[in-house]
Amino acid sequence: MKRLLVILLALALLLACVPTPEEDAVKQKNQDAMIEMARGEETVTIENRSGAEDGTEIPKLDYRTMYGIPEHLSKELPGLSDKVKIVIDAEIRVPDQPMPIVRAVPVDFSQELVSDLWNRLVGDKEMYIQQSGETKQSIAEEIRFWTGVLDGTIVKDMYSPDEAREKLPKLQERYRNAPDAGPLQRADGTLTVEAMEDENGNVVAHRTVLDAQESNYGAVFNVQNSYDNKETIRQTDGAITVLKNASLRYSSGEGRTDYQLDWKGLYKTFWLKASDPIPEEAKQYVQMTPGEIQERADALLAKMGLNGQFAVFEIVLFPFINDLTDELVGYQYHVYCTRLVNGVPVCKSQDVEMNLYQLESLVAPQWIYECFEIGFDEAGNESAFWWSPIETQEVIEPNCRLQPFSEIQSVMESRLPMLLERRASNATVKTCTVNIYRIDLGLWRIREKNTVEMGLLVPVYCFYMEIRYQDEDENEIWTERTTDTLIINAVDGTLIDPWNGY
Repeated sequence: MKRLLVILLALALLLACVPTPEEDAVKQKNQDAMIEMARGEETVTIENRSGAEDGTEIPKLDYRTMYGIPEHLSKELPGLSDKVKIVIDAEIRVPDQPMPIVRAVPVDFSQELVSDLWNRLVGDKEMYIQQSGETKQSIAEEIRFWTGVLDGTIVKDMYSPDEAREKLPKLQERYRNAPDAGPLQRADGTLTVEAMEDENGNVVAHRTVLDAQESNYGAVFNVQNSYDNKETIRQTDGAITVLKNASLRYSSGEGRTDYQLDWKGLYKTFWLKASDPIPEEAKQYVQMTPGEIQERADALLAKMGLNGQFAVFEIVLFPFINDLTDELVGYQYHVYCTRLVNGVPVCKSQDVEMNLYQLESLVAPQWIYECFEIGFDEAGNESAFWWSPIETQEVIEPNCRLQPFSEIQSVMESRLPMLLERRASNATVKTCTVNIYRIDLGLWRIREKNTVEMGLLVPVYCFYMEIRYQDEDENEIWTERTTDTLIINAVDGTLIDPWNGY
């Protein structure tokens, strides 16, 4: 049994109070002018109407007619040099609900929400607080690893048999002195407070956590919330590393395996829609179709009580390999979801972080974009990973007036070649082939001026693309799928830099 696809998020340890800057944090954009441009209700509607979460009726808008948005765009663009080739073969996805501008703030997972999810997902399972102390079982895992390094059954570039010979006697001594197991403590879904200390042992902040597990390879329920801003914690050279972030992970079961994701890119990853068949390369490893996976993901969202708040964005089939031989050993489905705001999706922002602004002596808070992922394995296990949750607050403009698509396309054609030339500037890259495969009209979070505590969800066109980098012999160096290369504000036609948040 292969383990669930686990996406690890490395969280920084600290959350600090950062003073509001004297200057406007958003220097490059006139946010007030953008909001003013968005004023004015649009009137071209589709016949049907749908209900909002509060029970009020929302007209469905025909954005394709209003703004001349095609269903598909096929086009080739010249690069600034022969090095870059740009091919657009993209489905354009458009909502039929009014596009708003909405204020959003980062939030923790409240005890109320955690308790609700615990009851829905864990139910009557016997869950225990994961032990942090050293036991014979935990040391035995280390001994197994280093024994494998010593006898050559585990080959790792970073570790040597000499290092194993040095470590094993110490581990065996610790094993003899360690308890068989730590004291068991039943978990009931209650968050607990943990003190955070600086390097001198002073308590300077707190966080709330829940780390529960059914058994060694049973269900897992983990929550880690942001910190309480009690005091700024400075790291070396006067810098502060901060994340405004919280995370929640659930898994119905964990399989034990020595297999791992194909980080080397030796085998093909498939990015699928529900209507796609199972790829030929994966048929011997998976039985469920992408459509069936979509149904399972929708069912899990409903089970969590989130089916009105999130929807499936994309289905991915990842290859797994034997890390000793690099042989393909299986495929596993993974589903990316996106938040819905009154039926309008927030565009996918995987692997993109917002650095709010920088001052001379500190690194200001990073506010990671919200992500929600679901994983499935062939043993029937399911997992959910949700981090950096947001709360929507005031609706600044409920029904934005947007730019015609012809204007958006003009911005894309004039700016994209320059942006891609920069991405291909690596000396080892001789050619760069870009395929834009999807364009979404949705929402994207930008930072609100003069604050690090709030942002705005604004209408944008997000261009999803696959970039293939090759050497002079046309051998593939690497391929990446990006969200952050081109995002155009649908209200004023300006480019959005997702890393800086405006």
